[in-house]
Amino acid sequence: MVKVDGTYRVTEPRLLNGAQTITTLARFIEKNADNPLFKENRPRLEDMRVICKIITEAADDFVVRVTVNNNRQNPVEPWNLRANDMIQLELQDKFRDDLQIYYARQEKAFENLSQPDLDDIGISAGKPIELLKLTQTFLVVDGEIDKTAWMRRVFEDDRIYDQVFNQNRLTADSRKILLCYKVQFRLRRLMDDILEKGPNKYGYLNRARPLLWALICQGILNDKELETYAEDYGQDMKMPADFSQYLSWLATARCRQLVSDLTGYKDNVEKIAEGRFSFLRTNAAYKQCMAFAYKRWKWVEKGLK
Repeated sequence: MVKVDGTYRVTEPRLLNGAQTITTLARFIEKNADNPLFKENRPRLEDMRVICKIITEAADDFVVRVTVNNNRQNPVEPWNLRANDMIQLELQDKFRDDLQIYYARQEKAFENLSQPDLDDIGISAGKPIELLKLTQTFLVVDGEIDKTAWMRRVFEDDRIYDQVFNQNRLTADSRKILLCYKVQFRLRRLMDDILEKGPNKYGYLNRARPLLWALICQGILNDKELETYAEDYGQDMKMPADFSQYLSWLATARCRQLVSDLTGYKDNVEKIAEGRFSFLRTNAAYKQCMAFAYKRWKWVEKGLK
């Protein structure tokens, strides 16, 4: 920021809140530039002033804290306040450069982009990667399945947030991230596949959605053909039949066995009989299943970093 003729000129500002409003206004002005009524009333628009707060020489973590704290009493979700964090901007660049997929770090941002807009920023056609769903992907792969139930805290607690969106995510293989991300779109079908093996025996499975997702991801990451799957299925948002069949095999031939081992424990049998299923959403349940997976197939916990 420099002072010029008694006023201050701000160069390269970073907008914390209001980007969507400004973008919408800019598009409205461009669309109506030749409208006689707009031309007649444009001076009224140019006379408008918006009060804003300018923070200079602020570190990224300070900017985040200010943004979050200034909006705590507003009806704004905490993940929206994190959308302009540097790590989120870098992830957006990562997915664009690696996969030509749009990362929707802001709600409805993708919906407001036309195909020409996407072409201009190097994005191919297809669905975007969404912030909340990516967050859940990182959580389940990390074995933090209990945190998927309280997403607000993930974004409000700096310590947890920094663990989920650590710098190592930027060097992770984007294809493998996408493989695990896409599992969620088949979870309902995968649970049905398991239920077909025993409707009564696995009737509780709908309570174990994060656990099943986490175990399938570990199955993928431990597969000796991982590089082939990453190359074939980890470069776009499509769900080809071959990939769906592979996920179904993982669910029924591998993860079903692990969940059976878990629920076969005496204490857990009693919990299920009493209608207490909360243990299925704990990190301890995940750890137990991974211990079983090591004994059966030598699976080890692998992350996206």
